[in-house]
Amino acid sequence: MSGELITADGQVQYGTLLMGTGTVYRLAGLRGWDDLPPLDLADVPRPSADGAWPGSIYAAERTIETDITIVADASTYPAALATLRAATAPISGEQPLVIRMGGQALQSGARCTGRIVPEDGYALGVERVALRWTASDPRRYSAALSAGSTPPPATGSGISWPVTWPLAWPSASAGGTVYVTNTGDWPTPVVLTITGPLTTPAVYRQDSGDVIELNTAILASDVVVIDALADTVTLNGTPAKYLLTDRSAPVSSFMMPPGSTGLALRAAVTNSAALLTASWRSAYL
Repeated sequence: MSGELITADGQVQYGTLLMGTGTVYRLAGLRGWDDLPPLDLADVPRPSADGAWPGSIYAAERTIETDITIVADASTYPAALATLRAATAPISGEQPLVIRMGGQALQSGARCTGRIVPEDGYALGVERVALRWTASDPRRYSAALSAGSTPPPATGSGISWPVTWPLAWPSASAGGTVYVTNTGDWPTPVVLTITGPLTTPAVYRQDSGDVIELNTAILASDVVVIDALADTVTLNGTPAKYLLTDRSAPVSSFMMPPGSTGLALRAAVTNSAALLTASWRSAYL
């Protein structure tokens, strides 16, 4: 789990570097974490009236700024600064930035895109450093990963003939649905993992009726991964978006709203050994 080094409020972990309470890197300021990121409004101006018709809202990338005071002495300051420089060097990808405030640790994938270090610290052993992170995904996620699994629904047994009275009605099909509970305040992407054997596997959203369906038969040894944030489908690690049927919704549309959303596994031919696993983190804007 990301943020495994964090033990108290006011701590920040970026990669393996821990800053804040109880470290030589004291948190002196934080901006952009609880703020709303820039929003792209798809409003349409009214041509002959005041105002506009409200449209969709999309959040742009998030910028987080921190002020860090390095508390050391003249002899230990260079090593402390060298550690900070190495941990905040520019990288092409993103790594977890986890911040705990008010008893809640949230994380964002980010990279350090700004660092200002005055030179006085070498003589004084104490210096305030300004750091800036940019997160391409503006959501802040729960540090703990949630997951749930379900096999395909078990079918009922039917009625045996000849019938005798009073009739004993068989049970209906059961199972086949996993519930994604997003305790945050913004839709969160889900990762769906399907293992066979199944023919024409499909995952239905019970809130909207949207479906992601694959025109293929998967074996017990096959693994299908559907990633809403990455907008990808893979079969045994190989890109497999071409398997989506025409009635499939866009993969990126499987964003789970706050609350509980049921995802139902269905197939043309099922097997009790098959499994659907949904994994997600609650998301906050």
